[in-house]
Parts: sequence; structure tokens; C-alpha cells
Amino acid sequence: MTPDSSSESDPRRILAASFTRALTEAEQAALDAWAAGSAEARAEIADTREAWLAVGLAAEDPTVRALRRSVRLSAGLDRPPVRAARPDRRWLVGGLTLMAAGLVAGAVLVERPRTEIFVAPPHEAARLTLADGSRVTLSPGGRLTARFSRRARSLALTEGDAFFDVSHDAHRPFTVAVGDRTLTVLGTRFNVAGGRRLTVSLAQGSLRVTKTGAPDVLLRPGERYVAAGAGGRAEAGDVLNDAAWTSGRLVFADISLGDAAERLSRAAGRKVILGDPSLAALRVSGSVRIERLDDVRAVLEAVLPVSTRLSRDGDLVISPAAGSSRHG
Repeated sequence: MTPDSSSESDPRRILAASFTRALTEAEQAALDAWAAGSAEARAEIADTREAWLAVGLAAEDPTVRALRRSVRLSAGLDRPPVRAARPDRRWLVGGLTLMAAGLVAGAVLVERPRTEIFVAPPHEAARLTLADGSRVTLSPGGRLTARFSRRARSLALTEGDAFFDVSHDAHRPFTVAVGDRTLTVLGTRFNVAGGRRLTVSLAQGSLRVTKTGAPDVLLRPGERYVAAGAGGRAEAGDVLNDAAWTSGRLVFADISLGDAAERLSRAAGRKVILGDPSLAALRVSGSVRIERLDDVRAVLEAVLPVSTRLSRDGDLVISPAAGSSRHG
């Protein structure tokens, strides 16, 4: 559409036109000059653009469509469907910010999705309360992105482990993306442990695990989902102990030292390094507090043929004990 000469001199009409077509050089120069002239003009431009963005988000709402049609007609951007009296342009001259005010007041605005990113400190768990009242414990160094809208609660756990206590909301499913799998719940408590093998432990409620190309897995309380190959399986397990890290404790039930070292690394926010690869095959059982790595060292040296030390960076290094000749 070719702009008429009046649109090249009225900055508010130019602003309205900018939402539907590219501006001419003259129009852009006029709009830039108006914005540079005062803080009020810049604020009006920002508010108007915000309002038009909101209209775009709510484009299917009949009230919004009617309002957008009215604004376009007033701005001379569309021809009226039938011959009618000339629209009263005083509303437009007063500024499209009137439209913004109406939207912000809640007349037609669809609430924008709210996105937050949470990152736990490197060596300490973070306890979060999300916008919907759900609570999350995020392991040291963990990273969680939460996006809430009127119809959905979509989260992504991209680093670390997390324990979720989800507020019930039947109208807004709660989903957590972990790698290539999606966990879907309505109201529940569950633990997510990443690392080499994803494990999801359900303490309460119901939870469905989905992955493209694999059958869905529905968990019941007291069951774990364990990733395996292209899919995964449900199995019974001590799911409360799986989440014990949230209270500063890890419980090992006849697992390899390699898996225990990985769990310690995630829960304590410190690297746990095996100085000899053969140590990974050792089996370990028991409970250990993780607030102090010196306590962890004492437990490991008491139950396994290993020696331990802390590196200059505060990481835990595990080596074969002096004089030990076998590790399994």
C-alpha cells in the first residue's frame, strides 16, 4: 500500500502504519525525529508498540479483531467495508496510548506468558517458589527455565537435578522437559536425576513420561522411570531416598562407586574424581551427609579400600588405598 502525503507528516499515523508495512525513508525520518524530540514521544511509541504486541497475541479474540479494525480504519490503513461518515480522528490524535491503557486495564488483553530462569549457586542447592506456587529444590549449579501462561506451565531442566512439589491446577498442565523427554503432571511430587542415565522418582500423584518414537510410561507413586536406550521403563524403588539430597543426605543401595561419585558431584556441587578407573566397579551402600566433604571422605574410607583427598579447588579425589590389590 502506498502511503498518502499526510501520513508522511503525522508521526502518530506513521507509527500506526509501521505495524502493517515497511515505512518509506521520509516516514522513518519523521518518526525518528519525533522520538528524538521528547521523552514523552518515546514513551508513547513504546506504549503503543506494547499495545499492538498484545493485540497480536490475542489476535483471535473477536473484541481484539474489532478494535484492531477500528484502529486501522482510523489510521487510514484500510478502506471501510461500506461508505460511512469520516471516522473521528480525535481519538487517534490523542495517541494510540489510549488503546494501550484499555488493554492494560484488562479489557481485551490476553496475559503474556511469563518466563523466568533460575540458576542455583555452584556449591549450594536453591529452594524456589514458582509463580504458580509450586516449589522446586534445584541442585548446585542447576538451571531451570519456567514459562507460565493462562493455559500451560512449561519448564525445562537443562542442568542438574530437581525435586518438584507441584501445585494442582487441572486447567494448566505442568510439564518438565529433560533432554529429549517430557514429564507431564497435574499435581504431584517427584524427583528428577540427570547424569548418564535419567531417573525420575514419583513420590505422590501421577506422572507421564513421553519421548518421540517410544511408548509413553505412566508412573504410580513409589515407582521410578529409568531411561534405557531409545525409551525407558518403570520399576519399583525407594523414591523417598532418591530425593534425600534435598535435605543434605544421599542414600546408596548397592550401587557402583562410579554412579555414587556422579550423584555426589551433582548433590554437593563439587567434582568427585576417581583417580583409578577400576574404582568405578566397587559397590557401596549406606547413608552419607553431604554438607561437609570431610564427612564424606571419612565414610568412604571406612567402607571401601580407598583413600581420599580434597584438591585445591575443593573437589574430592578418590584413589586406591595404599597396599590394596583389588577393587571389586
